[in-house]
Amino acid sequence: MGKFLSEIKGQRAGQSSRIDQIIAELGEQDGKDLLEALNDLSVRPAQIIKALQARKILLSGSVITRYRATRDSS
Repeated sequence: MGKFLSEIKGQRAGQSSRIDQIIAELGEQDGKDLLEALNDLSVRPAQIIKALQARKILLSGSVITRYRATRDSS
């Protein structure tokens, strides 16, 4: 395997890493709250996005949708 292919295969796939970054940025309790909101399908992505924007954190709705889809398929 070539060096570049090794680098490619070593990258994390998916957008959950962005969610992980935000959770770390928020701190322990707020990170737990975000995870709870992400896992609660009654909380709409727009609500999560607006709450994060109020804290100057940007997140796309598609990241939330993909997170929920991958969580459900696990």
